[in-house]
Order: sequence, then structure tokens, then C-alpha cells
Amino acid sequence: MAAPATSLPAPSNLKRIVAASLIGTTIEWYDNSSDQSCDLLFSRH
Repeated sequence: MAAPATSLPAPSNLKRIVAASLIGTTIEWYDNSSDQSCDLLFSRH
């Protein structure tokens, strides 16, 4: 038996999903890069 086809989100919802994903990715990238910079600056030898 074939699975029912799922419907795609409405265009306005799709724009919100893409925007939220982009914002989240940007925050994570900035957070990780700043952590790495602090590790380089304040590392103990």
C-alpha cells in the first residue's frame, strides 16, 4: 500500500522556515567561531 503524499508548506510558511534556519545557522556559526577564537587567545600552554 502506498503512503499518502505529504503536502508542502504554504509559501509564507516556507519563507519563515528558511529565514529561521538561516538565522539559527548564523548564530551557531558565530557562537562556534567566537569560542574557537577565545580558545586560541586564552589557551594554557
